[in-house]
Amino acid sequence: MKNTRYAIVTPAHNEEKFLPQVIEAITRQKILPVRWIIVDDRSTDDTLAVIQKYAARYPFIQALHLSGDTERSLGANVVQVFNAGLAKLDEDVDYIIKMDADLILEPDYFTDMMTRFEADPKLGIGSGKIFIEHGGEWIQERYPDFHVPGACKMYRMACFRDIGGPIIIYGWDILDGTKARMLGWTTCSFRDLSIRHLRMMGSAKGMLRGHIGHGRGMYAVRAHPVFVLARSVYRAVEPPFLSGLLIFFGYIYGWLKGEPRLKDLKLARFLRKEQLGRLLGRKLSQEAFLPRKLNS
Repeated sequence: MKNTRYAIVTPAHNEEKFLPQVIEAITRQKILPVRWIIVDDRSTDDTLAVIQKYAARYPFIQALHLSGDTERSLGANVVQVFNAGLAKLDEDVDYIIKMDADLILEPDYFTDMMTRFEADPKLGIGSGKIFIEHGGEWIQERYPDFHVPGACKMYRMACFRDIGGPIIIYGWDILDGTKARMLGWTTCSFRDLSIRHLRMMGSAKGMLRGHIGHGRGMYAVRAHPVFVLARSVYRAVEPPFLSGLLIFFGYIYGWLKGEPRLKDLKLARFLRKEQLGRLLGRKLSQEAFLPRKLNS
């Protein structure tokens, strides 16, 4: 394999429970990263101690501790933490990965991903599919194949430089892929590669907050109002029933509060064009309408 040099940056806030499993999974990768920078984002538990313990054992792991204000701004904070870790990377790599601190990857995950990147020179951002345990089964999160979730993103460095990295705004994980496609790259989350998200699915109350937050994110990225309304209605027929309407409420809330929005109007127009295309069924084959179990 020609391009095998990759680095990972992981923001971690109060992740002492999951980090040991996550780190052990990375150490079992068939091809190890040249550097893994795990950024302790002002944790109040023993996250930093866990990182330092493994950094002493594995030379490719590097601990970075952030101090100061513990207020964590919605959405944009993770990009700032990621950027702080990225600034410490002094190796030349072919790929950079932004990965959360509560994910389990199969031993051949990065080998498979790099094979796909090499097979498609236009693939700019990629990942597997995220699965969450629910009722004793691993269920895939639903999003279209062209969307690469923020929890685990693998960027080709040429694409990463082309898009200028993630935009510091709520909804950044939508915009980076959108900008990559606008610039001629392709983006893909592969259905046959699994990523296990260790956090349990949220309670009904947590889901309600999540819907509102999603709507606020839609406002921040200047999503088309018709698309946001359609998504709200679509989600409203799922349990807890009608809660999906809070997505549109979140969108309106962001507007009423005058929350920060994407300044790149060209990118916003491209995003809206894609969204209207989805409503017209132009990417129907890439949509995920029904839940899928792992290995099904």
